[in-house]
Amino acid sequence: MAHPTLTVIGLGRMGSALAGCFAAAGVPLTVWNRSPARAFAFDGRAAIGLNAAAACAASDVIVLCLSDYSAGLEVMDEVAAHTELAGKLLVQFTSGSPSDARTMAAWAHMHGLAYLDAAILAYPAGVGSEGAIVFYAGDEAPWERHADTLRLPGGLTRYLGEAVGAAAALDCAALGYYYGATLAMLHGAALCESESLPLTEYFFIAKRLAPLLAGTADNAREMIAREIYAGNECANEVHTAAMRHVQRMSHDNEVEPRLADTVMAAFRKALAAGHGEDEIAALFEVLRRPR
Repeated sequence: MAHPTLTVIGLGRMGSALAGCFAAAGVPLTVWNRSPARAFAFDGRAAIGLNAAAACAASDVIVLCLSDYSAGLEVMDEVAAHTELAGKLLVQFTSGSPSDARTMAAWAHMHGLAYLDAAILAYPAGVGSEGAIVFYAGDEAPWERHADTLRLPGGLTRYLGEAVGAAAALDCAALGYYYGATLAMLHGAALCESESLPLTEYFFIAKRLAPLLAGTADNAREMIAREIYAGNECANEVHTAAMRHVQRMSHDNEVEPRLADTVMAAFRKALAAGHGEDEIAALFEVLRRPR
């Protein structure tokens, strides 16, 4: 497989993981980091740019993995002042919002670069593994040209189309799910601890809820698409009664109650909107942006 020349700008934990993944696959690699010591770790596996401009000049594909989009724009403004960028592909791996992605895409196109916005759902140690998920959005032609190389960091890779904010939007949505679910999991642990229940038992059960969540996701996808939430699994009136127990225990046992209060508020709003006999997917209607 013929890979393009590729530069990684930014060698924090994630940037180093990406660079290591590309180097291991034999991609002709150049790296640069503002703190040179991090770049020296790649001696023998990649060329080390004397500065950001030299590093970007060396490659057809430039991968940014910095602290945020503002840092990326700052570095790339400096690069653009010292080297010709037209015709290259800029790939942004920094986490951000769809508006950040649109701003960076406009900057890239103004300087004659093609642009892909990317997001990776993995810890650095998981980059390049089957468990890593990578999203790309932006210019289709360079995606098609370099897809084999850009698939290297992820076990599952999705190109979401030319709407450049799509990768960041899906990343934010998935991260919101992950952090919300993790907080709920830890809240459950706190409830068990408040009653001196061994946490080994709780976490044993928590892991076995994954199929239930997957089934809920399948049902929600279909119901939201049809905007019909009637079903025969469990009405929101029943869910609300169950959630009331969680909320009351949180307050009674002095476990941080705001998560339970927030969930309960969503159920009450759904009931007030007439979704008491509908399935839990109907909560989407009280969470979505007003139409």
